[in-house]
This record gives sequence, C-alpha cells and structure tokens, in this order.
Amino acid sequence: MDDIVDINTLFGPLPIASTDLAVDALLALMQKHKVQAACTLSTLGLLLDPTVGNAATRAACEEHPELLPVATLNPTMYFGDTEPLLRLAGDGFRLLRFFPGRQGWPIEFAPFRALLRCLDEAALPIMVDIEATGMISALAGLLETYPAPVILMGVNVETLAEAIAVMRQRENWHVETSRLLAPGVMQTVVETVGVGRLLLGTGAPSRPIASALQTLQHAGLSDADRKQVCAANARRILQLAA
Repeated sequence: MDDIVDINTLFGPLPIASTDLAVDALLALMQKHKVQAACTLSTLGLLLDPTVGNAATRAACEEHPELLPVATLNPTMYFGDTEPLLRLAGDGFRLLRFFPGRQGWPIEFAPFRALLRCLDEAALPIMVDIEATGMISALAGLLETYPAPVILMGVNVETLAEAIAVMRQRENWHVETSRLLAPGVMQTVVETVGVGRLLLGTGAPSRPIASALQTLQHAGLSDADRKQVCAANARRILQLAA
C-alpha cells in the first residue's frame, strides 16, 4: 500500500458545493482510501474571517492528528499587523494558502506584497490558487526571493506551460495534481522539471479522492515516481516524519 499525503483538502461551508463539507466526511474519505495525512483548512478563513477560520482549523487538527493545519490569509483584510503572521509557524501551521480569485484581489496587489515581505521570517511553504493565465508569471516576480517552497494549486492544461516555464527558474516551486487531469500532463511535469516537484492534491471532500488517485495510477509514472508524488515529496516539503 502506498503512503499517501494529500496536500489539498478543506472543510466547512462552501457555496459551490451546495453543502457544508464536514470534517467527518473528510476523515471518512481518508480512511476509505488509506490517506495517512492531509493538509486542511476551514473554509471560514477563505470565505469570511481568517482569524476565525484559522482557529477552527487548529481545533479540528488538534482533535484529529492525521489532519495537518493550513492557515489562510486575506490581503484585503491586512492592515500591517505582523504579530499574527510571525506566530503561524509556532501555532503549528504547516502551510499557508492564498485564494486571489475566490477573494477577489489581483496578484499585483500592494497588501499581498506587504504580507509576503512579513512572511519571509516565518518561512512557511505557501500555496496559491491559480485560476487564469498570467497569474503564475506575476507571482514569480513577487516571490523571486521567497525562502520557502511555493506550491501552485489548480494548474491545468491552459496554465501548464506557464507553470513549467517558471518552475524551471525556481527550484523551490511545485505543482499539485488536483487539476492535472488530461492524459500525459503529469508525465510532462516529471519529464520537464522532475518528479520531486509534483504533489498529490485532491480538493477533498468537495472533489473525490478516488478520481485523483485513479488519475495518478494511470498517469504513466513508474512505481517509484508515483510513490514520491503520493507522499514523499509532501513529507519533505512539510518536514513530516516518514
């Protein structure tokens, strides 16, 4: 059985899912598909208030150790308070996620730039939701000297060439798999920038874990490469014990 670490899950209310995605639903899917660990966040931080959402995330992850806490921040609500940012790593957060499209702010946004400068000291890996061409190129300029891994979430066939072009220049950049669904796409990533740059992400429970695992199973990767994507790469980036 492959070790599995899912870099992209969430829980809580989500309008596009027309339901409340319960923690129990995520845990049940993880158990069913033998997922050992999953990075997760409360959608309250994405949709409403990051402080409330991050508190809900910490509470769920403290109760369920197989869940790894992911913090969210919204630059439209950032007014220069650095103390909460510097506490993120100490509070146990493994990853920080940004959702420019869903929250309605551009990559070239002054508060986002200010946030990134403050986050240099915390040096947490960050994941950014990519929804359109050009976003990755703009992000590359902002994160040129960022000291921790950067993960692109939502890359698809339309944005893959852009992602690969930037990843060739940035050794600490990665891409997760949730939208890499077309035949040969994951193999292209492995052949151009290396298997160490690809992370399993499912979007569960709003998206099925089974489909993500099946896509990876039939992606044309070797068994050794698939095992890296399933877990080893995430464990390295997040500094998790094997």
